[in-house]
Amino acid sequence: MLGDQTEGLRARKKRVAREAIAATARRLFAERGFDAVTVAEIAAVADVSEKTVFNHFPTKVDLAFAGREEGLARLVADIKGRPPGASVLDVFRALTANVMDGFVAPGDEDLLAVAKIIRGSRTLQERLTVGWESGAADVTAAIAETAGAADDDLVPAIVARTLWFTHRSIFLAALHGLLAEEDREQLAARLRVQADRVYDQLAAGLGDYGRRA
Repeated sequence: MLGDQTEGLRARKKRVAREAIAATARRLFAERGFDAVTVAEIAAVADVSEKTVFNHFPTKVDLAFAGREEGLARLVADIKGRPPGASVLDVFRALTANVMDGFVAPGDEDLLAVAKIIRGSRTLQERLTVGWESGAADVTAAIAETAGAADDDLVPAIVARTLWFTHRSIFLAALHGLLAEEDREQLAARLRVQADRVYDQLAAGLGDYGRRA
């Protein structure tokens, strides 16, 4: 029992240290821009060694996207653990709704800070694109596993990318709206309507979409 408690304490200390380093990096990136800040400066301000920073974050880019791995892991877990009768589309609809309700409408300052940091760095913009594709691969694997699909079945990959990039498009629209200082409640309300339209269209199937008379 004591061993379990000790391991739990270690994990908590590691998480707290990681979050403190990420928060320091985010603040410095917001103040001076991603490209102008070094890992050595982040370590000094966070009062840790460079080695400690790299133990938590393999690259400086990983510092800018801290938390992404946890979010993706939660999505994969939701896909795998969805209750009977719930579709993969239902999981993504809920994910998009949570972004509107949990980040956009209340005005999450961390999200806005990250958006500004990314806007100021081409390196981060390119990494964001790579990250979305990497995420699509993880989502594809989760969908294929829960559907019992064969290894050469393309359907899970197509479903995954359709839903993943639907969410991505709405998420990016939210970031653009926040950067343009659009009223947050109005932005969230506008995007909720559009998200419902998109997911309803996908749920109904795309067979007739764009068909000419």
